[in-house]
Amino acid sequence: MKAMSNVDLYAISHELDELLKEARVQKAYQPTRDTVIIRFHVPGKGRVDVAFQAGLRVHTTQYPPENPKVPPSFPMLLRKHLKNATVKGVRQHNFDRILEIDIQKEHRFTLVVELFSQGNIILLDEDNRIILPLKHRHAQGRKITSKEEYQYPEERGIHILNVELEDLKDLFANSDSDLIRTLARSGLGGMYSEEIFLRSGVDKKLPANEVSESDVESIYQSMTELFKPLKTFKFQPQIVREVIEGEENEDETSNEVKEPHQHETTESTKNEATKTTKDESTESTSDEARKTTPDEAKETTPDEARKTTTDEITEITKNKSETKKPKKGKEDVLPLDILTYQDFKKERFETFNQAADEFYSGKVGADIKKVQEDIWAKEVGKYEKRLRIQEDTLKKFQKTIIETKKKGNLLYAHYSEVQNLLDIIHQARENFSWMEIASKLKKARKEGMKEAQIIESMDKMGVLLLNLEGERITVDANLEIPENAEKYYNKGKKAKRKIKGVNIAIERTKKDVERKRNKRELALERVQVPQKRVRKELKWFEKLRWFLSSDGLLVIGGRDAGTNELVVKRYLDNNDIYLHSDIHGAPSVVIKKGEGEGDIPESTIQEAGTLAASFSSAWNKGYGSQDVYWVHPDQVSKTPQSGEFVARGAFIIR
Repeated sequence: MKAMSNVDLYAISHELDELLKEARVQKAYQPTRDTVIIRFHVPGKGRVDVAFQAGLRVHTTQYPPENPKVPPSFPMLLRKHLKNATVKGVRQHNFDRILEIDIQKEHRFTLVVELFSQGNIILLDEDNRIILPLKHRHAQGRKITSKEEYQYPEERGIHILNVELEDLKDLFANSDSDLIRTLARSGLGGMYSEEIFLRSGVDKKLPANEVSESDVESIYQSMTELFKPLKTFKFQPQIVREVIEGEENEDETSNEVKEPHQHETTESTKNEATKTTKDESTESTSDEARKTTPDEAKETTPDEARKTTTDEITEITKNKSETKKPKKGKEDVLPLDILTYQDFKKERFETFNQAADEFYSGKVGADIKKVQEDIWAKEVGKYEKRLRIQEDTLKKFQKTIIETKKKGNLLYAHYSEVQNLLDIIHQARENFSWMEIASKLKKARKEGMKEAQIIESMDKMGVLLLNLEGERITVDANLEIPENAEKYYNKGKKAKRKIKGVNIAIERTKKDVERKRNKRELALERVQVPQKRVRKELKWFEKLRWFLSSDGLLVIGGRDAGTNELVVKRYLDNNDIYLHSDIHGAPSVVIKKGEGEGDIPESTIQEAGTLAASFSSAWNKGYGSQDVYWVHPDQVSKTPQSGEFVARGAFIIR
């Protein structure tokens, strides 16, 4: 999936700054490993969701994804620090692929979104120290981890909107590559670099340090013309898609180069930045745009002959499109018009955020499902691991039963040999220590003593390790043979008793595994591609407190001082009834009566009075009852007597 370029982010940041300024942060979610959704409340607009995907995209979204039931730690930390905080500004850092959102609560916070390389989302405190990053990183001299001071990557390349002609001359003069690669690596990207050479007619393969001054001027003029909509904030948001006509040319390749980060210096980045393909159509266009006849050359200067107007380029590329077709399936989203996509079908949008939302949101379904699969694999894996451990334990117990019985039996089968050995040891014990006896037995074994041949070792406590028929058996020289054998038999009996409990646990765990697997299958079946959120068009009274009475009449009430004013000034008509609780801090309530209808029933008045009392301050004060009065519209006034003052949302009853 295409990552946003610095040009894309410029348009996004400008629109978000206008949209989110003074908005309040409500909640944060993390539907996928790299994606965070933050919900804002924008005054006058209501809910606005913004999708931040590290290394890929930032835009408002109308496609809310399915969120995990248990939120990860990163969005929980964002909620802790940013809930109800106010957005003070959104900006792009130095025309790079870094977005910053300034947020004010008790203290100032900055949310940094990095779209270069693998990307990151980082929350900073007012001292520019990292509170928590989405991804902990330590590369290229930057340490992105908690409590460290945030450092911007090293700045490289040019600022497209602020570049001067002399800057461009210096860029080319100091380059050891061709023109197209020099521009692409400077932060312009492959697509926009190709577009500039298409417009200027300059040969993109020329060595940058050999380019003429007139060529540089032509490139500069084309660059200025291309990015003029960005400087004036007159974006042209669009999604472009191929138009398939006839057969596709097999040799046709994309002329797009992956957008490089201005300061990435790794070999992989350099390689990506140099993947400028030999687009035959573009090169032919550039060559034709530079050709003039001998007669024309006499009438124009060399510099003038080298330049081709945008209209002429359009005509040339249009003719070429009769034989060259766009790459099948290609689509893109961008904030301005470019000639490269002139033959593509264009879908226009009011804002670039809307265009980006339509472009990216349809592609994230697979990503969301993968995250859910990983979550469930981990959940099911816990029970599967428990089952494996229990089954291994069962096998160990079964093996213990067999081995201990065999060892006990072997002691009785070799009773006389073992007893003779123990008798020798007991006699020696009267004069020697255990270690001395062990040394003498070792020597006797080497000398061929029959009784010592079954000994492998003996420790300082008198415990022997014997080898009987290939089985290694431990025998305590302080105990008799039956006592040693009984120790083995008891160990086997103990293991046998435990097997019953292990079998019960295994059956229980098997059921848990099966239940979790079934839940996983059901959950994954329910994972859907995010659907567009349809904003409900509210009727005028739905912005207020309202209900239909049992008699079918509409009853409305204010929610605050502002809507109290609205209820009376805009919606109170001559045939209506006005109600208010006899207490400070209560809604203005109106029963709407249609033309030609009879008197308002008493039951409706009672129900409206209940609304007026229930939403008054009497409820919070714990009163058991509250008086409510009603009057006719002509008794409700906003005009005070001399020396009086009527606050906002308050009225005078005459």
